[in-house]
Amino acid sequence: MSEAAAGRELIALPRAAVLMLWTSAYLRGDLGPDDAAQMSFGVGRSGPSGEGEDLYEWMSGLRRLPLAQLRLVLPAPGRLAGLVGPPAAIGPALEAEQAIVVTAAGIADHTLIPITTPVEHEGRPVSAVTWVKVPAPVGAQVPPTASSGSAREELLHALRRTAGGSVDLDLVPEEPVETARIPDTWTSTALPRHLEPSAAHLLVLTARTLLLTRAEIEEGHGHTVHLAEALTRRGLLDELHDAARGALVETLERIAAAETG
Repeated sequence: MSEAAAGRELIALPRAAVLMLWTSAYLRGDLGPDDAAQMSFGVGRSGPSGEGEDLYEWMSGLRRLPLAQLRLVLPAPGRLAGLVGPPAAIGPALEAEQAIVVTAAGIADHTLIPITTPVEHEGRPVSAVTWVKVPAPVGAQVPPTASSGSAREELLHALRRTAGGSVDLDLVPEEPVETARIPDTWTSTALPRHLEPSAAHLLVLTARTLLLTRAEIEEGHGHTVHLAEALTRRGLLDELHDAARGALVETLERIAAAETG
């Protein structure tokens, strides 16, 4: 654990979200690109693969882009909003379920995608991370964010609806998520110190809800007996998952906008 993370609570986030957080902190002037790059790999058994984009150089290069902005995208099949292409970026972003689209003066410049490979280091399983940078098509426009600005309220409404329903879901976003439920495409991180408490709380709530609903969806309907109950349960999980995805993207974009100006 780095000195910057020592003594602070850790939360699990998609690797692209972690990179976006610490890059924004660097652009704000809170730490140098070397420390920000180190923090971007999270806390735990993961690190750079030695291939792909060097995060130190990538962060430093952002200052040479006019009006650089970062856009977090958490795509899923049939949900590609926010991705700008080319095809070389779409496939890996879908597989990783995440990407950062970097714009310069409103024009897409490139997409950055984390590719995670399980390897062994000193007899222990670790994750080697390669950040792949794909230039955007020339002149590609980035549409305004799809968020309505009310993603937080939509998530809270979905959580209340679920809590008041008759279907039992194993979701407790107030508590840390078990390590076994955190995929390799995510990593644990401390949060930058200057984050507003309300933003930090919302980040924790949305990330945990996204992780928990993902795990429940993947586990299927073993908790149910009847098909109708299984369909109702899956519908609630899908609603919560979509709401959490939207709220996480909206929260990260607000943080990045506030830090980068």
